[in-house]
Amino acid sequence: MKSTATRPQHIATRQPARSSRRGARRPAAGAVGVALLMAAVGCGGDGESGPDLAAAPTHVRWQPFQGVALPHADQGPKKEADGAATGFEHSPPGAALAAIVHTVRLSVAADNQWSKVVAMEVVPGRARDEWSVNRVQLSITGPASAEYAPRLLGYKITDYTDQKSGVDVYTEYSDNSRAVNHTIVEWFGNDWRLRLPDPESTARPIEAVDELPTDIVKLEAPT
Repeated sequence: MKSTATRPQHIATRQPARSSRRGARRPAAGAVGVALLMAAVGCGGDGESGPDLAAAPTHVRWQPFQGVALPHADQGPKKEADGAATGFEHSPPGAALAAIVHTVRLSVAADNQWSKVVAMEVVPGRARDEWSVNRVQLSITGPASAEYAPRLLGYKITDYTDQKSGVDVYTEYSDNSRAVNHTIVEWFGNDWRLRLPDPESTARPIEAVDELPTDIVKLEAPT
């Protein structure tokens, strides 16, 4: 909220010299009051700044899922059932963890797990329906091989609101190649869920990278 300060209106009148000297001191006192008011407003503005997008998850521990080490932290996931992980904090670290966990679980879930993962971790819609149709045509019965299993390196939140967050997830593979996965999670049903790319989108959700950005939140999985 902005405060608008207006200067006192000076009315020219004939007054004795002593009265004029007293009047000359009043604007100075008013200026001090305005300065204090502006300082107070400034302090209030700093307190209303947005969430820290670079805040890292706390008490991170790693648990394997289908051959891939996934992070678990104070910010989530809080619950796992039938291959699905849910319960992420409504915060930037919670959104980042959800983006990582949902993306990997969706990619490597076994035949008896993926339907639950889709139902609990993905935002409903055309993209989810089309993904499910394609997944039926595949079969995953065991964990990912070391050759293809990604190792998490970190993430960067590219956009954040209480309802939607963009998260770039950086991973490394056994051949030392690196990639970034551009993901989106939405606050749906009191939890962060993955929003799959529109089937008609021409944007590339995964891109190879030579170097990691210097401002990513490091979240390196054990080797």
